Parts: sequence; structure tokens; C-alpha cells
Amino acid sequence: MSIWLIMGLGLLLELLLLIRGLRARLIQRYYFFYIYIASVTFVTGAAMLLNGTAPALYDRWYWPLQLGTLITGYGILLEILNHVLAPYPGAERFARFSGIGAFGAILCFALVSPLIAPHWSPGTIIEFERDLRSVQAIFICSLLAVVFYYGIGIGRNMNGMIMGYGLYILTSLFSLTIRSYAGKPLDQIWLIQPLSFNISLIIWLIALWSYCPNPAPDHMIHLEEDYGALVARTKGVMGAIRAYIGKAART
Repeated sequence: MSIWLIMGLGLLLELLLLIRGLRARLIQRYYFFYIYIASVTFVTGAAMLLNGTAPALYDRWYWPLQLGTLITGYGILLEILNHVLAPYPGAERFARFSGIGAFGAILCFALVSPLIAPHWSPGTIIEFERDLRSVQAIFICSLLAVVFYYGIGIGRNMNGMIMGYGLYILTSLFSLTIRSYAGKPLDQIWLIQPLSFNISLIIWLIALWSYCPNPAPDHMIHLEEDYGALVARTKGVMGAIRAYIGKAART
């Protein structure tokens, strides 16, 4: 019963977040984020409905629905990267393409995996979700490293978005890692995932109550210069590799 109380509270918070996003006109500013919230709202409502009316269908559709929210969750990462790095076009473009590339790889794997292993075991599903969460954790940690290193200012909206999703990713990663190694004896630890997500929803509801953009940079940040230098070095390395391969082919 406790899990359905947690999910019921989560559904209420998700609906409040969507309603506030409409009233404060935040949806058009953070559409990736609200697409994720809308997908989670749909999945939560569908799961509660199926569990009450058709438990067999709930068991059958639980993982496909969960996978859908995992995929749309990458939209939050794109949202954060695009807004935090907006004043730095080169770095923002690199982060955006990297995020889209990771999203595309995950989507392709999700489409191909049922053909490779049509009957996944619970342990395989847990490990797969753990790997997806690991990629998301790397994205968040990399962004925070850039933010702290260059002293990039972040507004209340982005700060709350990062804190809420970071909390959920870390607690999910902890829960999934424990379950993948400990197995059935500690299977109930997964309850910390919906609990932490409800806490994240509260953080988002407070942080996204009204529009609060990131502060404009008040001093020169060398992020673009470092990005340009990285691109130049990469081009130099690639040119040297091409020259070496061409020379080896002629000999």
C-alpha cells in the first residue's frame, strides 16, 4: 500500500507542477523539462490505473512505460546544458550535440534491445537502468565541474532543476547498484527512488514557481577560449593522424 500512497502524492505534485508551468508561462521556456514531467505524469497515472483494473497488463507494460520516462529524462539534461551554457555558443553547441548523440545512442539501443533479448530478466532490467542512470550522472557531474571551474552564474530555475534531477539520479543509481549486487534480499530498497522523486518534485515546484533566468556574466569567462583551443588541438591531432595514415598508405 505504501508505494501507491507515494505514487499518488507524486501524481498530485506532477499535476501541480504542470499547472504552475502553464500559469507562469514556463512551459514554452523549458519545454524539454515539461515534456519529461508530462510523460512521468502519464506513466504514473497509467500505472495506478492498470494496477487497479488489470494487474496483468501492469506487469506487461511497466518496463516499456518506465523506459519512456528514462528516455525523456535526457531532455532535462539538454535543457540544463542549453540554458547554463547559453552565453557561450561554442561550448553550448558542443554540449548540445553530445547530449543529442547520447540520447540517440540510448534510443537506438532501446529499439534494438527487444529484438536481441525479447525476454529480459528482472536483473537485466535493473542493470540496464543502472547503466542509463550512470550516463545521466556523468552528464550532471561534468556540467557542475564546468560551472564551478569557470564560476558560471545560475538562476533559481536552473539551480532547482539541477538539484532536483541530480538528487533523483544519485538516489536511483545507489538503489539500482545495491539491487543489482544484493538481489532479492534488498529488493525493497527501490522504494527510495519514488520517495526521492517526490522530493525532487517539491524542489522543482518551489524553484519553478516563477521565471528566474540565469544572471548575465559580469566578467570575462575563458570557457569559449578554452573550447576554441580544444577544437584547434583536436583538428591538429586529426590532421596529424590523416597525414600519418596517408604516408603509411603510400609506403
